[in-house]
Amino acid sequence: MTWGVDVWGAGQLQEEKRVFSLFADNPSATSFAKASTQIRFQLGQKDRFRQGVVRSGAYLQAMQEVFRQYGLPVDLVFLAHVESSFNPMAYSKFGAAGVWQVTRSTGKRFLTVDYTLDERRDPMRATHAAARYLKENYELLGDWPLAITAYNHGAGGLQKALRKNKGYEGVFLNHRGRRFKFASRNFYSEFLAAKAVAIDYKHVFGPLDLALPQPAIQVTLPGFAQVKAIAGFFSVSIATIKEWNPALREPIFRGQKYIPKGYSLRLPAGEKQLAKQIAPIPKHIFFSEQKPSRFHLVRRGETAGQIARIHKVSLQDLTLANQLDRRSTIYAGQNLRIPIVGEKPILVASIEEKSIAVVPQSPTKTSEKVVKEKLPEPATPGDKQLAETNQVKEPTEEPKVLPQPEVHVPQVNPAIVQGDFYVDKIREEKGKKIGRIRVLVGETLGHYADWLGVRAWDIRRLNGLRYGRAIHVNNFLNIPLEKIGKEKFEEKRFEFHKEIEEDFFAAYQVSGVEIYKIKPGDTIWKLSREEFELPLWLIKKYNSNIDLGRLKLHQEMIVPLVKKV
Repeated sequence: MTWGVDVWGAGQLQEEKRVFSLFADNPSATSFAKASTQIRFQLGQKDRFRQGVVRSGAYLQAMQEVFRQYGLPVDLVFLAHVESSFNPMAYSKFGAAGVWQVTRSTGKRFLTVDYTLDERRDPMRATHAAARYLKENYELLGDWPLAITAYNHGAGGLQKALRKNKGYEGVFLNHRGRRFKFASRNFYSEFLAAKAVAIDYKHVFGPLDLALPQPAIQVTLPGFAQVKAIAGFFSVSIATIKEWNPALREPIFRGQKYIPKGYSLRLPAGEKQLAKQIAPIPKHIFFSEQKPSRFHLVRRGETAGQIARIHKVSLQDLTLANQLDRRSTIYAGQNLRIPIVGEKPILVASIEEKSIAVVPQSPTKTSEKVVKEKLPEPATPGDKQLAETNQVKEPTEEPKVLPQPEVHVPQVNPAIVQGDFYVDKIREEKGKKIGRIRVLVGETLGHYADWLGVRAWDIRRLNGLRYGRAIHVNNFLNIPLEKIGKEKFEEKRFEFHKEIEEDFFAAYQVSGVEIYKIKPGDTIWKLSREEFELPLWLIKKYNSNIDLGRLKLHQEMIVPLVKKV
């Protein structure tokens, strides 16, 4: 033990003795070896956590007051350290956003999440949502360790785990589930560690200059308004409005959309703003309706110039709005956004085919036998339509080795979404209009019900779908159009996909691609979540010629390599 004293110091030796004492009498080398496989750690987190502590100073007291209003333990606010390090602009590959990393499906329950407004990114509005969600979890599960674990894993999965295990400790030690992996199992432990460090941060980091809460005023807008006009009236810059209102999405600042009617605008409490807070905003600033989103699905044989003429816009404006190359090259299946007069071009880095590196993986000797498998319930509601897919099985005989065709890497433009968003074959039944659509990746009955202003059950009944039966990508679906017209539905559908892709490419970029060959046991759900860690829509964007629900052995997929911007 002399080596331990000389190199690590007496303090380290004491820690070794303490850890040794945690094991049973006379533990074996096998016991220590097994324990070593259950330890994980991450380097480089100290600076990130320190920055989070500094940022938290601007929000901590106000957030604790929110939790107090809901009758919850105020220390729950430290969960934001685990989720995002108190970063309002945090965004995950699978679409969780803001300080509290609220998913889109959960956010829609408590907040406004659409193409103009994403309240998940507003720290205080999102805190109300987090408090309500945690309170729901506690009421369902009965204790805080489980309720906090459910924030990461979902309450439904833990309710099932509790039927076989007693309390949090039983779930932690004994539950085995496809999705209950290291992150979920140790989420409560992470919270306890983050809470301890955040409370005693001076001992860990030394004195820090914490960010201070900024005094603000709030003004509710009685109509739709251009951000430029509002900035002019309150004598602030557009950048200031953007900084103080993180819930407002980029289309507002690009001039494509108005600030929504009824929005509670937050502004710094300067003298000019305080004086104008009580003054009526001129009526001419406001509009009665939101700017529409117009788009055009490119058909085979069409040119950008033809599309510009159809919609009476200049080719230059169309090119800038969609980040087309110098030749204004377009492809069938793309949806070009038709620009509005006065908007600013979207600022997303385009991807040139020639700049993408292709890294092929080694081929595997397998056959092409395919059988159907029912997948477990996906974690993300937007992926339920892929719940039933194909799984590739092991070969039963030595396969023939066939020459593989060269894989063409498609040119993918982050500014353009793909897919047919149009409603076709509209008919009337009993005086009511009914349209037909083809289901796209990421869409659910809940989305359609929301866009149409009807219940999901109404759509199920129209299509003869029993409760619990999933819809599947590429299948046709009938939708009722009695409450909303064809064009409005198409606009909402287009904006949904546009919103998801714009948010993703604002946070991530594709640096290259690799080729993956389908192996025995592969399903698209497993590949998306566990192998590639990429959203399904992005995989589909690079593999538009592949039916993701029917994977075949030896089939080659293009996998984008993603890194943070």
